Amino acid sequence: MPGFTNGLPQTLLYLPNFMDILFLSWKDLKNPDVGGAEIIVYELAKRLAANGHHVMWFTRRFSGSKEHDAYDGVNIIRRGGKFSVYWEAYRYYRSLARKPDKVIDCVNTLCWQTPLYVPVGNRVMLVNQLAKEVFFYELPFPFSWFTYVFERFEYLTYKDTQVLCYSTSTKIDLATFGIRERNVHVFPLGIDHLRYKPGKKSQNPLFIFVARLTRMKRPDLCIRAMRLVVDTYPKAKLAILGYGPMEQKQLKLIQMLNLEANVSLVNKDTLFFAKNTKDKKVWFMQQAWALLLPSVKEGWGMVVTEAAACGTPAIVTDVSGLRDSVVAGKTGLVISSDPTAEELAGAMRRIIKDKKFSDGLAIEARGRSRQFTWEKSYAAFVKFLES
Repeated sequence: MPGFTNGLPQTLLYLPNFMDILFLSWKDLKNPDVGGAEIIVYELAKRLAANGHHVMWFTRRFSGSKEHDAYDGVNIIRRGGKFSVYWEAYRYYRSLARKPDKVIDCVNTLCWQTPLYVPVGNRVMLVNQLAKEVFFYELPFPFSWFTYVFERFEYLTYKDTQVLCYSTSTKIDLATFGIRERNVHVFPLGIDHLRYKPGKKSQNPLFIFVARLTRMKRPDLCIRAMRLVVDTYPKAKLAILGYGPMEQKQLKLIQMLNLEANVSLVNKDTLFFAKNTKDKKVWFMQQAWALLLPSVKEGWGMVVTEAAACGTPAIVTDVSGLRDSVVAGKTGLVISSDPTAEELAGAMRRIIKDKKFSDGLAIEARGRSRQFTWEKSYAAFVKFLES
């Protein structure tokens, strides 16, 4: 039977020998731009450390950061900037007298190219998501087309590398880049059910958007859809939880559409990791009638499952990742991949109008969320490392 250390399960059943494990990830938990991909690395890394493994997390610097840091038993090494970090990772690996038993190459747009310097048996590729069409939203022409074409060439060196991802649609994406299907393994994500749990719903319709404010997340679409919803349901509200480069544009859009009374922007004071009474993210998820996430692309969409655990269904686009995290018509609504504001507003109106239907979605979403725990995720991850 598994034991526990600091509340974390010990699965030494899978890794009987303590190992040196190096994660290469472009951000760490303290980076101001931290997102879902870093939460996943953190949850896996801290459990490895709790089970006695020596865990290193190599990442880039940010303003005010320290080169060496540590939290929850994980050693943090920060070197290089947004692009030079990849070269610094190579230099760091070469400088180690004892090479890591496993190098976890965490890919989020740019690859670390570990096949060029880490032996095949010692490396694992952990793919959050491929960028593909995201480039057209985040980069100007013609640079967007160049990066779109270039991305597939990044993966040429990984043909013999074992790959981990957490959605079937990402596995399909990888196949289009020539990664052999037999080398790609899907493992489940987890959530903290002590933190994410049902609460009392708001009296009036409340929708939430939880993500970084970037073009590919399409927060502006949610605001424009809200303008249409308010025409029918004037007491409806939208809370936008997040921050990012589009923050000021969203504030201006809210003012332009005269939605100051219906739409609020909750900025970076909304801590994604605070576990106390000031955790606004969880409070909003419990209050909301539905989560809105009309992204261009996702690896999974952790906020979908977190909201589901709070008894809140989601309205998402039919894109990779989100079509995995939402069961259409059962745990949420799936609209087209490139929806209009009217289409999104139609789904929002249905949530408001058909209470029996939306309550059913909430129950199913909550039930499905129970399948996702960090204990299951970690056990699958460790079992894969052993194999």
